[in-house]
Amino acid sequence: MDPTLISFVAYSPTSDLQDLNMTTDQLISAADANDSDNIPDVVSSATVTTANGIPNGIALDLNDPSPHLGTYLFSRIAQLGIQHIMGVPGDYNLNLLDYIFTIPNLNWIGCCNELNAAYAADGYGRVRNLPGVLITTYGVGELSALNGVSGAFAESSPMLHIVGVPGRPLEQNNMLIHHCLPQVNSFNPPQLTVYQDLSKPVRCDMAYLDNPLTAAADIDRVIENIVKNSLPGYLYIPVDMVWLPIDGSRLKVPLDLENKNTVATASPAVMGIPQPAITEFNGDIDRELAKIILRLIIAAKQPAILADTLAERHRAADDVKQLVELTQFWAFSTVLGKGIVDETSPQYVGCFNGAGSLTGIAEFFASADLVLHIGPLLSDSNTGGWTLNIAEKHCILLHPNYISILGKVYHGVHFKPVLKALNRLLSLDANLRNSLPRPIAKPVVCPPPELPSPADISQSYFVRVMNSFFRPHDLILAETGTFQFSVPDLAFARGMSLITQIFYSCIGFTLPATLGACLARKETNSPGRVILVEGDGSAQMTIQELGTIVRFGLHPIIFLLNNDGYSIERAIHGEDATYNDICPRWKWTQLLSVFGGDNGKNVFSATVSTRVELENLLESEEISNGGKTVLIEVMMDVKDYPWRLVEGLKGVKARNAELFKAYAKRQQNQIELC
Repeated sequence: MDPTLISFVAYSPTSDLQDLNMTTDQLISAADANDSDNIPDVVSSATVTTANGIPNGIALDLNDPSPHLGTYLFSRIAQLGIQHIMGVPGDYNLNLLDYIFTIPNLNWIGCCNELNAAYAADGYGRVRNLPGVLITTYGVGELSALNGVSGAFAESSPMLHIVGVPGRPLEQNNMLIHHCLPQVNSFNPPQLTVYQDLSKPVRCDMAYLDNPLTAAADIDRVIENIVKNSLPGYLYIPVDMVWLPIDGSRLKVPLDLENKNTVATASPAVMGIPQPAITEFNGDIDRELAKIILRLIIAAKQPAILADTLAERHRAADDVKQLVELTQFWAFSTVLGKGIVDETSPQYVGCFNGAGSLTGIAEFFASADLVLHIGPLLSDSNTGGWTLNIAEKHCILLHPNYISILGKVYHGVHFKPVLKALNRLLSLDANLRNSLPRPIAKPVVCPPPELPSPADISQSYFVRVMNSFFRPHDLILAETGTFQFSVPDLAFARGMSLITQIFYSCIGFTLPATLGACLARKETNSPGRVILVEGDGSAQMTIQELGTIVRFGLHPIIFLLNNDGYSIERAIHGEDATYNDICPRWKWTQLLSVFGGDNGKNVFSATVSTRVELENLLESEEISNGGKTVLIEVMMDVKDYPWRLVEGLKGVKARNAELFKAYAKRQQNQIELC
């Protein structure tokens, strides 16, 4: 069983595929018979449709039969529509970086350090749903970036990490060169490829490009797998390979970026254990699974759609929106899935976070008899501490690696083609849509509770102000901190989207991610603003990249919540302990000038400590007109915690107490047996 399923209540349905009346089958068969390749699917905004996959305005030489490896690599990257590459120069990647400037519309963004560059590439990838490209140098550079790559892997953000490595003669002769690790026994030669092993757990594919005959195919394969899996991948490039000629004919062949399901690809090994082949379908596996799901939908009385983050990561957000429109079912999101469903839609109800949900939402799910959970990421923080409590007998999980229908798991099946097939069947036949269950009255959701604070600006009040501040198509980045616990209470305007790292939860992520997000939205001329909400403790981790934001003329609005330290840690343990303090009295509003900005011209900073000050500032021309990098320091009380954090910690402590008590009992029993 896939380990991501463990949070669901164990259930063995007597019949996972219910016997329904012939009318249902006839409706589905009629829609199936009317299907035609002439009816277009919903096209993701990330899909490239221009000739040869090359975006308009980029002129690449596709006729060179043997381009340099560097030319080929960056030409492939440009064909995806990527225009910005993040990283840090180093001695093993300098000659590779030269080739970036030979490709039209491709730009180098030098970051302050490799960790920040990885965060920036992650933020870029989440906005574009294309690989954020990161370039580092051998050893010291790639290891510095590894934490950022790990976060991208954990939360399914596509990233291409290109590492410049020592030349092949140095590697083959096991030279003890700088940046490498010696063996414990100094008489043994160093292993110059040891770092490749360290990245193995956080990549979906890699290639060490030491052979000119296979380099082009290896580059293509890694890029394709990054996009299909929405995960990081690695290319290791020896310095002496960069200028060697490789096969250029492949540049005329578009990359294969679409996920496809076949009986041959289904049921792979899971955790090393071979799975039985899917033999029950003779034809189109996507359509057959879609018809099974349709039968269950038609038989349901109180269905719901739960949109989750992997739907966005795998470029299926438009397909989820179409399903909501076609079915008119009540739609919800998880925390990481906020923004997938338009929150101004009459079908949207709210954010389902298990026990951390607003009153009215969890109660609805307790009585739902069928939940279509699309793109699930079943981590503790995304499920309210594993309190979704959706029984298998009521749940259909549509995951990139499997489809689970009432507990029956089809391994190796990607959800996106199945979801498209489901939408096609529904869109073809009005009679089929009319047979769907009509939703009961829309659930009534209570507003979030407000906790008092000694400071005039409280966490609860700040959420209300932000909800009135939002505009259509804004992108909000919520740092791992107190504000992140208020994300489910945010009311998104039409077309808004969210970036937050609530699963991997590495503090400091969002400020560099804001850099990447701004660059990504600049490429696509996206409407709306980029808004970052970050605490002072997190900001001190990665504040240098504020200089890069100013350097490249990017204009996010940054709310820096100054609550004097690590507030989440205070709430967990050691509320008054000095280890939860940070470097005090930073002059936050002077930083934009320190990092090269001209206050009042291209940057603007201010501190607010009262509600009136905050409200007046948000209505001022400095904020509303845009065109500047903005940093607003918001003063809050050191012990002002969001209600969801307070209640969530109570549940976590109670659950952990039970787990440790049971563990201690098992240990005692084992001792007694001995």
